[in-house]
Amino acid sequence: MGRVTAEAKHIIEDFGSLPDPAKREVLAELIRLSRYLDYPALTNDEMLSAADGVFLAYDRREDNE
Repeated sequence: MGRVTAEAKHIIEDFGSLPDPAKREVLAELIRLSRYLDYPALTNDEMLSAADGVFLAYDRREDNE
């Protein structure tokens, strides 16, 4: 999970226990709120890691259909 605070870990664990509709609702609100945060630029490694995760999730979804 990388370097996250105990508070963040707690939130992530709670999020994981939510039903999917509630997860989507929470994510939508977090995305809305996050547009006001000042983010540092992503490194190439961070972008590649994110892309890998997206494609792996896509592959798993395709395999299950």
